[in-house]
Amino acid sequence: MRGMHAGDLVMDRDGRVSGMIAGDVIVKSGCDVRISGMIAGDVIVEPDASVRISGMVSGRIVDHGGRVRVSGMVRG
Repeated sequence: MRGMHAGDLVMDRDGRVSGMIAGDVIVKSGCDVRISGMIAGDVIVEPDASVRISGMVSGRIVDHGGRVRVSGMVRG
């Protein structure tokens, strides 16, 4: 996903998020997602999901049993 996205974004398949998300990003179970953009809300990681964040998250990272790697900035 690239560009501007108003509202929440549900990642239900492997992929990359770059650009700006005005809401939360929800990473569904079993998905592998890279985030290099700016997230205005939270990143919610479901069980068995994998997330690599090198961008900026204004909210929190809520991990429900996934794998999270952060090399960017989390403000929440």
